[in-house]
Amino acid sequence: MTRSIVLYRRHTKRLDARRFAPLAERLGLDVKLERSDDALIAHDGTRALAYAQPCASFAGLLFYADQTVAWAEPVKRVLPATRARKWAEAFLGEAELLPGEVEGGELDFELAAEETEAVVFDGKERRRESIKTDIVSRIALNGVEVTGPRAKVRMTFKTDERPVFIHAGLWEKLSRYDERELVSEHEVAGAIRERLEDRKDCGSRLSTLVDLRLLYWADEFKGGPDLLAPWYFAEIEHSDPRYAGKEPIQGPRQVLRLPAFR
Repeated sequence: MTRSIVLYRRHTKRLDARRFAPLAERLGLDVKLERSDDALIAHDGTRALAYAQPCASFAGLLFYADQTVAWAEPVKRVLPATRARKWAEAFLGEAELLPGEVEGGELDFELAAEETEAVVFDGKERRRESIKTDIVSRIALNGVEVTGPRAKVRMTFKTDERPVFIHAGLWEKLSRYDERELVSEHEVAGAIRERLEDRKDCGSRLSTLVDLRLLYWADEFKGGPDLLAPWYFAEIEHSDPRYAGKEPIQGPRQVLRLPAFR
């Protein structure tokens, strides 16, 4: 039975200075805002907050970076994961940057928080120390994972409730654009194997398909309908046939992206 999949049109929010200024102030940027048709920005030389307006390449992206803090430097106590997640949810909610409604579809969105440790060596012994708390988003549309630079939230916290890094790329709403036939995994895998056979360099390299995933990919805006479309991501491992039958060694890998609709 032929399966179908929906392509969606993304609609991103136009953020005005009245909404952008409180975000900058909350991050400690009490500076004059700069604006253009494509973006809003606040910066003080070491910290910067920017938002890409609709029609910009990364429309809907809110980006913040604090260069006064070493993100990987160990600290005595990082911000607890529950507090970091609560701050992130409140910040995105007040800015009205959480993903909005989906026409005729079902959206699952959640933020997860985790504390990250690193191994520190002082010349005598190695020990694990906390370095940061990270916020990551998990998004699924009609049961299919959504990813890409314009479909994720990433935040990094150190010791207090003010992140040192924010990447929040979301949309205001999604509307149905078209419904297309979904290319089957079997068909895509076969096409990839044929392509790999054609790319063999006189038999000097073996290429194996190790993973194939269906994802909605939120790429940069390139004009025309701003579509959220499905793609297959294929992970390929390349190996040297001279090591065949010996102790397995993982070879270099690459990812191919192929359209999942026609």
